[in-house]
Amino acid sequence: MIDSIRAIALLGVIVMNIGAMVMRFVGPEIMANAAPVDLGAMLLDLALFQGKARSAFAFLFGVGFGILLRRAEREQTNFTAFYLRRMGVLILFGLINQAFFFWGDILVLYGLLGLAMLPLRKLSDHLLLRLGLVLILVPPLLVGLLEAWLSHPLGGLIPPEDSAPFFSILMTGSYGEVVAANLPQTALRYAVDTAHMVVYASGVFGLFMLGAWCVRKNIPFDAQAHRKLLRQIALVGLPLGLSLSAVHATRLLGIPVHGPLGGAVTAAYVGLPVMALGAISALALWFETSAGFLQRSLAPVGRMALTNYLASGLLGGLVFYGYGLGLARAFSGAGINLLALCLFLLLALFSHAWLARFRVGPAEWLWRCLSELRVQPFRRAAPLQLVQRV
Repeated sequence: MIDSIRAIALLGVIVMNIGAMVMRFVGPEIMANAAPVDLGAMLLDLALFQGKARSAFAFLFGVGFGILLRRAEREQTNFTAFYLRRMGVLILFGLINQAFFFWGDILVLYGLLGLAMLPLRKLSDHLLLRLGLVLILVPPLLVGLLEAWLSHPLGGLIPPEDSAPFFSILMTGSYGEVVAANLPQTALRYAVDTAHMVVYASGVFGLFMLGAWCVRKNIPFDAQAHRKLLRQIALVGLPLGLSLSAVHATRLLGIPVHGPLGGAVTAAYVGLPVMALGAISALALWFETSAGFLQRSLAPVGRMALTNYLASGLLGGLVFYGYGLGLARAFSGAGINLLALCLFLLLALFSHAWLARFRVGPAEWLWRCLSELRVQPFRRAAPLQLVQRV
């Protein structure tokens, strides 16, 4: 079940990342020429995926932390040394991704915040839950309140920069120039959009904590026993999160909102993780009782999430930018979505074929080897016809 939900979150991440690879630079052109089907596709992205997919991914990362910690406690191994190596390798993967594949990497942030989870593993369940909720809910509400009081958005550490020079390098520069231009992009985003990025990072950290708390309560492994709680989260989180995220999306759609109402739009960011938690709860209940074929179809994609995440950035760059096909201006809004869906389906087929012969994905295998400081089993003794583990 966890792998299947992770695969759905990965689909949303791929859709939004593929869109960002183009919309950041030629978004106004695409919007000016958008047909109704294009506008519908982009609105669907905002409703279903924007902010929710990455929130779900962050929550599942926290679940992974909890599972690894539980395993280390059961086997009485040195969790701290192992986890320090694991996060160090993840940061290395992120730097490689940032430089060579996709300028919008999230792995470095996950690695750094993952390290910050280590001192929290001794917290009580009560404190872990409440600290996680505070980090998710308070920062956007506080920033929104400040913006409403000031009647203008909080600025960044540096003024915004024109993206045209970066886009020119992506389309016409050498690959070495692209790598050099890619590397500082995330740091620049934090400097330009400081308030939003602090809200985002604190939310990721809070979702890590909620995921770890859920493992302590055994929720991912026995959804049926926690059916009442999951149902309540789904019934509240989905409609409330969708309503608030619709308010927040007005800014992304370019709808001008000024004065105190602008602060309300900022505060509505809380709807993104709230809706993600509602969706995860609904999927957990559904997968617990039905959707066996869908789970079997999705699980291999989720098991190879790191490999597939890295591959999606590589493939997107090869399609859009000058070191590949250079087709950044060739897609409509709906076309971008269709491309993202095709990439996801291609990665799903690859995941099934790969895991029929190998135990884990190639990036996952390297991650395990470097974390454990020993070569891990890779090939299966005999190829499988399909992946049985859900």
